[in-house]
Amino acid sequence: MKKLDKFILKSYIGPLILTFSISMFVLLLQFLWQKMERIIGKGLELSVWVKIISYACATIIPMALPLTILLASIMTMGNFGERYELVAMKASGVSLWRVLRPLILLSVVLSVIAFWFSNNIIPVAEENSRVIMYEVSSKKPTLNIRENEFYSDIDGYVIRIGKKDKKGENLSNIIIYDHTKEIGNLNVTMANTGQMYSEDNGNTLVFNLKDGFTIGESVEGENYFKRPFTRLYFKEQLVRIDVSSFAFKETDKDRYKGHYKTMNLMELLNQIGTLRKQNADFNHSFLKSFSNNSIIIPVHKSIRAENIENNKTLYETYKDLPLVKKRLVNNFIKSSISTMQNDIKSCNFKNEDDKATIVLHQIEVHRKFTLSAACLILFFIGAPLGALIRKGGLGMPVVISIIAFILYYLVGMLGEKIVKEGSMGAAIGMWLSSVVFLALGIFLTIKATRESSMLNAEQWQSKWQWCVDKIKEFFTKSK
Repeated sequence: MKKLDKFILKSYIGPLILTFSISMFVLLLQFLWQKMERIIGKGLELSVWVKIISYACATIIPMALPLTILLASIMTMGNFGERYELVAMKASGVSLWRVLRPLILLSVVLSVIAFWFSNNIIPVAEENSRVIMYEVSSKKPTLNIRENEFYSDIDGYVIRIGKKDKKGENLSNIIIYDHTKEIGNLNVTMANTGQMYSEDNGNTLVFNLKDGFTIGESVEGENYFKRPFTRLYFKEQLVRIDVSSFAFKETDKDRYKGHYKTMNLMELLNQIGTLRKQNADFNHSFLKSFSNNSIIIPVHKSIRAENIENNKTLYETYKDLPLVKKRLVNNFIKSSISTMQNDIKSCNFKNEDDKATIVLHQIEVHRKFTLSAACLILFFIGAPLGALIRKGGLGMPVVISIIAFILYYLVGMLGEKIVKEGSMGAAIGMWLSSVVFLALGIFLTIKATRESSMLNAEQWQSKWQWCVDKIKEFFTKSK
């Protein structure tokens, strides 16, 4: 039977690698399309593109792997059924469970690898991906000054170049408007020719201008209101402009440290405990301060003094007070009530924020396990489906796989949304799609082991024809 196992695994590995490559390619294109506005036109180096794609591939594996297993299992079992190899195995006394045994073991191994990857690799890739996307977003578009156009992407300057050579170094008819003082066009520099190059690792743009002049208005000191006009001629002049915002900068690597998507399982569990303790300490201190500032007996000097001296009740003391003091007491009580209401609202907002943060951490804890569960559950949906439909290749299996995966993903998103709204616990909502599709997988597996023809196209066609004949017979008799 070892040859049979090798044959089954060999038939499964090929579609697995093929579908995984296709899934990764499609999901990577989707990722790049979503981030296109933040990436395009930034003049990124090849190493930066490699980092972006590498981190993106690592973060989209949780979505690609279950889809791959579902599609590969349908294709493999469908090919066995279409080529009558599954029939030959059953005729030799090999049950469907025996056929699926090597594939089940491989799916279990993939599930374990998926959990390890989700717990150790994805948090690091998610953190690095967020950091590098922030760096790319903060980088300005590529410095590209075109001929006969006013270029204003450099802060504080507007530049116009008449002509430039193919390398973009030798220029002619140069105009530079200086707006760095933020009070209008006070300084304008014009030159007949010049060169443009960069210094300080691309952080400084240098114009070596020749045969030109600078005109402007002086606003220094006493000249602020008079603004005398000046014109300075030069044979050669250097203009240095800071363009560091156009460079790709390495930002703080710990910027997203502590984000719930960048933590492994143990860090998430520890963080949940810390958040709960902080919330409990906050509520305890609030209740303590709330009880100390109770308005049941207002702290008012006149009432306290007369209470102590005459041993009267609060009502009697208040009744005997002058009108002016009554107003002071009333104002004090109203102010205290308003303050306490605001404190209670602030406390409720704080508790809601803490609860939402804890729920986000709990969702990530369960997500690490649902990825592994999805690999197994979708296998037990794909393999029976392939045995039932008996169609291989990339036709019918692809359609069925995409529909099943979309339904699985939508149910998962619905459960996650319900958890975030607080209507359901994370332990139920995050496993909602797994439970639903586990029941479906068990049903399909039972039907496949019993050799049900529920997905046989010929049977459904015959039933449809029978219904059509009955309808025609009914209308014929009516006439």
